[in-house]
Amino acid sequence: MIDPRLTAINQIRDIQNNADKAQVKPKPNEKSFGETLKNYINEANDMQIEADKDIRRIIAGEEIDAHEVMTAVEKASMSFEMVMEIRNKMLEAYREIIKTPM
Repeated sequence: MIDPRLTAINQIRDIQNNADKAQVKPKPNEKSFGETLKNYINEANDMQIEADKDIRRIIAGEEIDAHEVMTAVEKASMSFEMVMEIRNKMLEAYREIIKTPM
């Protein structure tokens, strides 16, 4: 069974990759929107991987604080929700642009 969170992250990466092709070069000391989005996606992915590792450790019976595991899971969840909202807003903006008559 494929995790819907991973599917969504992959969709966001596809959008970002397509945006990279049409990207305007930022000034040297500024980050582009694409780079910022890529950082958010990578951070969300890293948090999810760490939370999954912690869950596996607690299931395996290793000595790990349950509070730390729950905190890691909640951080990963909130990060994922933020990335999903960014994706939703981007798709909403794209649909509005498509509706605009030329």
